[in-house]
Amino acid sequence: MYSRIIRNDILKSKAITLTTTIFVAVAAMLVSLAAILIVNLSGALDTLMTQSKTPHFMQMHLGEIDTDRLASFAEQNSNVEEYQVVEFLGIEGAEFIFGDNSLANSVQDNGLSVQNEKFDYLLDLNGNIINNVSGGELYVPVAYLKDNTTKIGDKAIISGKEFTVAGFLRDSTMNSSLSASKRFLVSDDDFIEIAEFGSIEYLIEFRLKNFSVIGEFEAAYASAGLEANGPTVTYTLFKMMNAISDGMMVAVILLISALVVTIAFMSIRFTLLAKIEDDYREIGVMKAIGLRLSDIKKIYLAKYAVIAAVGSIIGFILSLMFQSVLLENIRLYMGKAKTLLMLWL
Repeated sequence: MYSRIIRNDILKSKAITLTTTIFVAVAAMLVSLAAILIVNLSGALDTLMTQSKTPHFMQMHLGEIDTDRLASFAEQNSNVEEYQVVEFLGIEGAEFIFGDNSLANSVQDNGLSVQNEKFDYLLDLNGNIINNVSGGELYVPVAYLKDNTTKIGDKAIISGKEFTVAGFLRDSTMNSSLSASKRFLVSDDDFIEIAEFGSIEYLIEFRLKNFSVIGEFEAAYASAGLEANGPTVTYTLFKMMNAISDGMMVAVILLISALVVTIAFMSIRFTLLAKIEDDYREIGVMKAIGLRLSDIKKIYLAKYAVIAAVGSIIGFILSLMFQSVLLENIRLYMGKAKTLLMLWL
């Protein structure tokens, strides 16, 4: 009975049915896309920070440094699991030349680094740690792949020394567009050779046995009077900075989704009220022949249940078709998420 009623009702109001289905499909597509982005962003970010072993605490420092005192502090603090001091060679943007492009107008603090030994690894686009960088090779932050500054195989000149772009890197601490610095990876010998043309900034990094004691550790570091001529960044802030640019896109999609869902519900409500108004005589007849009010409600709601189901299926299929475009940025900066089951759910 329901199928006959639904079919007849759709044939009598094709335009209204089509419009309502479109609204439901668009709403379902946007909600599904937002869910896909959230799951992928969360999964890819966790994978990136796990593979690179992001520091739990980083203190940037410009100036003289007492490595013996820092090592002693790390040994005596029971919360410290690993500790290292990383050198970041800051160089003026105008000294970076890639063919016809240069970083003279870059707002970033660009600099050179070598691969770290214990953690805070620089990764290639396959998520692997970049090891055995040869002399003359240069690995460029992925942000400069995104803006087409250079590509693999290009020649690069940094402070008069020529390099070949061997690949691009992901940096869990400086990947984000919100980060003020970008690290280029070179070999140990090239770093030493070019060190005189820049200024050394130290990245004092710690990984803790339990991140929950980060507040206690920060207080201990400050009270010890250790090097602190620069900003302090923790694991939570690294995660937030990496997530926020793509997170803003998710927030916009969710906002638009809420508006479209509201419009879809209003459309269904007003259409249903108008339909009931037109059919008040038929409703009276149905009551007269003994149909219960709940049965009459089911007859009218059945059509919109079908519209909702069809629209949701169409919207879900459309979201799968459009997801690649929206996931491109996440996959470039962070790689692919491994939570496939959660994604489908």
